[in-house]
Amino acid sequence: MNYELLSKLALEEAEKSKNETLILRKRNEILHNEVERLESLVKKIEQERISLKEEVDTLKDEVISLKSVLEFKDDENQHYPHYS
Repeated sequence: MNYELLSKLALEEAEKSKNETLILRKRNEILHNEVERLESLVKKIEQERISLKEEVDTLKDEVISLKSVLEFKDDENQHYPHYS
């Protein structure tokens, strides 16, 4: 009788272990997919950051150029007021 009881307990424990293994595999798969999704999101955000930085640099260059043109016009108007 003890042998039958021990055998039954061993089978139950094996079934529990099998179920836990399946659950852990599924959880691992979900986490792996989430990691891939987050890595993709980080990559997109980094690309957007680079794009925005380039846009800011371009706008800074345009501002510098416009300031230069304004300074030239101001200087021109001061030296040649009758042409304005």
